Amino acid sequence: MEKFDQLLQIADRLLGENGCPWDREQTFYTLQPYLLEETHELLEAIDSQSPVHMAEELGDVLYALVFIAKLGEIQGLFTLSEAIQGVSEKLIRRHPHIFGEESISSTDDVVKNWEAIKKKEMGGKGRKSILDGIPPSLPALPRSQKILHKLGRAKSPLFPKVEEARLNEEEVGEKLWSLIAEAEKSGIDAESALRRFSAKIEAGFRKENTGD
Repeated sequence: MEKFDQLLQIADRLLGENGCPWDREQTFYTLQPYLLEETHELLEAIDSQSPVHMAEELGDVLYALVFIAKLGEIQGLFTLSEAIQGVSEKLIRRHPHIFGEESISSTDDVVKNWEAIKKKEMGGKGRKSILDGIPPSLPALPRSQKILHKLGRAKSPLFPKVEEARLNEEEVGEKLWSLIAEAEKSGIDAESALRRFSAKIEAGFRKENTGD
């Protein structure tokens, strides 16, 4: 695509011998906060439902990824082409119901099939625990929800009992807001409290199921 090729040429120019001093000083580590910030700005743009804002922030995230890929090329570690080829092959392998002959009837079947294919790719070893693979650097709330999702799929007794009635997004937000207000009144940092509690649940699950 012509526009994408132009972006790659700009990156090459900025990182080239006579390029921008700031760009040339960057490393994978210094780009981490930049990528995180740009990602959060994209999330904010999505919440704003502004197509112009979303397109702008998506462009910033895209360039952050291109920047990282170019650093990989400069250091001889990997190329953007290899990254694209790798994810393309993975998507085709893990969607045999789309690119192959396999028949899938539900979303649950898609997830189970994805996990089975992933395990096969890893030589049948897979992960020691279903909780492996959740990034430890995630904020407490999304990390806790991922843990809960895994516990729910495993039908673990550690998954808390909830009311049958399903809440809408605003109702969930209101409940969370009230809990944060209670934490504030009690002088408790809600993020830390949730992080420590989810870590306790995770440790209990691992001890019970993997011997970790």
